[in-house]
Amino acid sequence: MQIAQSKTREQFPLSTKKVLKKTITGTLVWMILLLIILGVLVAVSSSGTDTGGWLGIATLGIFGLMFFILLVVYLYQRWYYAVYFYDLTLDYIVIKKGPITPQEITIPYERIQDVYVDQDLLDRIFGLYDVHLSSATISSGMAAHIDGVEKPAADGLRAMLLQTVSERISKKRVPVPPQPQQ
Repeated sequence: MQIAQSKTREQFPLSTKKVLKKTITGTLVWMILLLIILGVLVAVSSSGTDTGGWLGIATLGIFGLMFFILLVVYLYQRWYYAVYFYDLTLDYIVIKKGPITPQEITIPYERIQDVYVDQDLLDRIFGLYDVHLSSATISSGMAAHIDGVEKPAADGLRAMLLQTVSERISKKRVPVPPQPQQ
């Protein structure tokens, strides 16, 4: 699997810890659900007289399914990590995500209103940060962020984006000629 690279991603790389974090979050709900099902099966079988071999087979099946789900989610997250693309061009920032149904968002620097860095609970545990770009569009809140970078990359991306946005805004401003004094 070849990693989608750009000058920006090389300079400010995604962390490989992102794969582990996304794997954990992607499988957590399934694991809890399967453990609840196993608990129900144990409770039902303990009330009956013939627990036989079906409980052992069901337990192996559930743990096998857990392992399969974990493996599939891990492989998907590796693929997602490999195709995750972002680049700062001369006129805009491009972010492409998703291996199966790719999403692409392109934001001109002039439309960026704010750049901020945040963490959720698991980001904090793994030492990861998300760099968000806000603009007046609806999609900016959902798709316009680069998630899974470490602190130096997050700070570098934020600084570079704010500098570029500031330069673009100052070039667009037309200086007001001075008024003659009376």
